[in-house]
Amino acid sequence: MEHGPVDVVVLASGEPHFDGSVVAELERLAKGGTIRVLDAMVLIKGEDGTVLSLDIEDLPPEEAAALGFIDTGTRGLFDSEDSDLLFEGMVPGSAVVALAIEHRWAISLVNAIHDAGAELALNWRIPAPVIDEAFASKG
Repeated sequence: MEHGPVDVVVLASGEPHFDGSVVAELERLAKGGTIRVLDAMVLIKGEDGTVLSLDIEDLPPEEAAALGFIDTGTRGLFDSEDSDLLFEGMVPGSAVVALAIEHRWAISLVNAIHDAGAELALNWRIPAPVIDEAFASKG
């Protein structure tokens, strides 16, 4: 298999403050081969309820260049149906970032599982804050 599993991650913010730290970490992980960001979508809902969807191609060149680690061949996985669905759940004055992230680190594991004649029967993700809370409560 050539691809690892893909997570769609939706980050929501009631008071958006984009300082570049998330982009920097995504780029670091992508350059290291841990992940590959297949697509990204930024949605903003104004206080008056107006909606705006930002595409990488619509950004000024210097901002678009900062997202150069997102492969141009995989952009466009998110479509207007995805944005419409997310806009429905947004409150005025909020922002959402949706990311499609391929787990490149898992490709060899996926192949080993496949070669062993096994297949994925169940998969779920436990959010990091829940894990932190569980370990903290053991203390």
